[in-house]
Amino acid sequence: MKIQYLNWDTEFFGLKIGKIEIFDENNFDPEKFKKQALDEKYELVYAFKYGEMLPMQKISNASLELVDIMLSMSKKFDKADFIDIPYDFRNELSKGELEDCYYIAEQTSIVSRFYNEPKIGPIKTKELYRRWIDNALNKSYSDGLFILKEHHKVVGFNLIKTDETEKIGYCSLIGVNPKTKGQGIGKKLWLQSCGYWSNEKQINNCKVPFSFKNSQSFNFHLKIGFNKIEETKYIYHFRNTFI
Repeated sequence: MKIQYLNWDTEFFGLKIGKIEIFDENNFDPEKFKKQALDEKYELVYAFKYGEMLPMQKISNASLELVDIMLSMSKKFDKADFIDIPYDFRNELSKGELEDCYYIAEQTSIVSRFYNEPKIGPIKTKELYRRWIDNALNKSYSDGLFILKEHHKVVGFNLIKTDETEKIGYCSLIGVNPKTKGQGIGKKLWLQSCGYWSNEKQINNCKVPFSFKNSQSFNFHLKIGFNKIEETKYIYHFRNTFI
């Protein structure tokens, strides 16, 4: 089990970054992992453990820190329920709309594990979340995005991606202006994506990933019917304190 070099993360964050995926803790040797990370001068390594947490002794021996728990939840999709729902699907935004979306993205970034990561921090994390908007518009990461406007200002967006082979619709990121939270905007954005999928795509299921520490997101998705946990992923960070 070796560390995989992450080219995109390394270039974006300006650090040598790698990752390791652990499905069976018996196959994870913390001393070998740590030695490789140090020998190859990784500055930051993500360790993803699926299913259950690593034993505390292995966490300690590998100098890992648990930084997040990601859940992937799903629900069945019936297009007949949403066929008449209107939606504002975009791959283009006006200058004002783009600035509004950037602002909301930056505010949403505070729930990211990168925000409080000492080797990355808020500035690069905000830039990362702005990049999510860019990638939705150029379709490099997702189909596009939906927006909701009030008084000529964007108050929320929803980024989605469709796997047409597996017939799965993914909600990648929902962001709502902090001043308008609690007003049902997230649900309206979710319904827009359902209207889009009903009319323009063929899907059987919806999936959404979110951080377990984001209780608002967890409760929101429970309310709209996401009641099946597909995957639990424990995320640890290794930091090279010698660089």
